[in-house]
Amino acid sequence: MQILIVSNRADFFREVFLVCRNLLPEPSIRHLSCEAWESADLSKVPAGSWVVRDGDSTQQLSSSGRVCEKPFALARWVCHNIAEKLAIWETLSPSGLILRVQEFAIMTSSAPSIQEDVIVRSPHLRVTELKCATRSSLIPQLRNRLLQGISEFSLGGTTVENHFCMALEEALANAFYHGNLELSSDLREDGSCQFSEIAAEREKLMPYKRRLIRVTETASPFGLWVKVSDEGKGFDVAAALERANNPELLLASGRGLLMMKGFTDELFFNSAGNEVTLVLYRRGPDRELPVRVRRAEEEAIDSEAAMLLSE
Repeated sequence: MQILIVSNRADFFREVFLVCRNLLPEPSIRHLSCEAWESADLSKVPAGSWVVRDGDSTQQLSSSGRVCEKPFALARWVCHNIAEKLAIWETLSPSGLILRVQEFAIMTSSAPSIQEDVIVRSPHLRVTELKCATRSSLIPQLRNRLLQGISEFSLGGTTVENHFCMALEEALANAFYHGNLELSSDLREDGSCQFSEIAAEREKLMPYKRRLIRVTETASPFGLWVKVSDEGKGFDVAAALERANNPELLLASGRGLLMMKGFTDELFFNSAGNEVTLVLYRRGPDRELPVRVRRAEEEAIDSEAAMLLSE
């Protein structure tokens, strides 16, 4: 990975250099002064290079025209396209720079893996955050890891695990292919290899390859909650659900959505459509039921009690 550090300050260059050298596998690091950057020909800078510019050399203006506090650094990618000059700089704090480089380490690793951070661990609760590079080959590994909570907390038998596995597979595939890689479901419908070929190509291109899949797993004796987030544009959830309920409009994507609904106890999407939470409650006589089911049962009991009292 090539990194271009733009600064007139030796201490800024040294700090960014050390972060990149310590966290990235064999980075190629170059330096330019601020004056040289202003006159640089970007066509000669390799596409995919990451530029980190000293925030002290820039002037940030608010919407009112007042000078704002200067950021530690500004960063952007070199893409070599028509919108190059309109590219937006990303504002980074010192800690934000470290987090961003850590994400690059996942994406540029020769053997891409899944980064896992345990937030809470006890005999009765585990909360874990996972980050995964946009490589479709990692879907089975990530899926199998997320299924472990079912057996670890005795949430159900083989049938329950198999059903939830299919729902989870669909959620992850949607995040990887339709979310981060922005592939249309229509490509699956013509029966060609176009879908997989474009997916393999985009995994190597910007901006797709820099994107991550983020998963939050909450596992306990009461159930399993898996939140899957991607960095795509999302989709119209209401429209997709409507199509899924209409047999005449049902496509492959609709069938996947129905599978996710059918093999989970609850399913939630955010408003943008780029985040989904799958919920599985523990099987057994004392299982925790979804809120809407408990309310329906409570209303039925209240209604029955009212009828008995009226008699």
